[in-house]
Amino acid sequence: MTHVADIAEGYLLRNDTSELAGVNREVVVFEHALADLAALDDAHLARIIERAAKAGPMHYNLSVVEPDDEGGYGHWVQGLLARPGEKVNGWEVLELIRAGRLWLQVEHLHELAPDLYWLMRAAYDEFKRRVAHFTYFNLYTNLLISGPTAKVTPHIDVAEVLLFHIRGHKKFTLWDPAKFPVPDEWRESIILREQLEDVPLKPEWLSQGTEAVLGPGQGVSFPLMWPHAVENLGELNVSLQSEYHHPASIRRYAALYANGLLRRRLGMNPHSTGPGAWGEALRAVAGLAAKKLKVHSPKPRKVALSFVVDARAEGGVRWLPEKERMLVTK
Repeated sequence: MTHVADIAEGYLLRNDTSELAGVNREVVVFEHALADLAALDDAHLARIIERAAKAGPMHYNLSVVEPDDEGGYGHWVQGLLARPGEKVNGWEVLELIRAGRLWLQVEHLHELAPDLYWLMRAAYDEFKRRVAHFTYFNLYTNLLISGPTAKVTPHIDVAEVLLFHIRGHKKFTLWDPAKFPVPDEWRESIILREQLEDVPLKPEWLSQGTEAVLGPGQGVSFPLMWPHAVENLGELNVSLQSEYHHPASIRRYAALYANGLLRRRLGMNPHSTGPGAWGEALRAVAGLAAKKLKVHSPKPRKVALSFVVDARAEGGVRWLPEKERMLVTK
């Protein structure tokens, strides 16, 4: 992989600055050079998979989507790359991902793949130089490796998202909250860590979102808490995904945090203040203070890891008996 210090300024993002100006405010599809520089061939992916397995399930999310009886997008089930004490063959796991619907998110890239982490930081810094309003805090990075039929059910992220696609083709479907509103109670519950990020969109909305199909060297950016779903289009897919905050999203996050506490602690029914409103800014100050003082102590979200990767099992997924399932805090 090319060393970050050797990358020419302005090389990583291939769009005109005017085409990037909507970042933080709307869906932006852009072109990038990370696919050329990350060197994410099969050997590199296999090594990262082995590091993630050795680090344990707090360093990755491994999932499949099980169909719902009523149809729709289905529901996520999470699993293990290996049982405790077992050694993983990264090549074998990669082939199982390539063959089906497994979806692997490797987290903590600053530990497990620092070359990728610093490459993404370089892309962020180029955004910062070229887009007047762009800044970032609390950068979180991960590597996504997923199979030809893998998909991600509708959910929201509690931060801004930038995804740099590297290999394969995938389709994003995004729902603008201004047109397809998610109730504040749901968003507050996710922010307060009372539930995972899945959101139940109305069935009639599922075919009405904005679609963006990405190939290698393309990326997508979308704002805080935009519901979105992802489907792979028949190939192994590899992406560098990241989340971050900027001042407006921190303000929005903190205001919803405060509203959630008012609703739960005082029985109030606070109104949504709307982005940019003075009321939101004042509520955000209260929310940040409450978070710093640890006014709210959520119950840990326990997630059952219900399967383990196994080349001998159908689809590479061996379902574990309930008594053997591991519970982790996510």
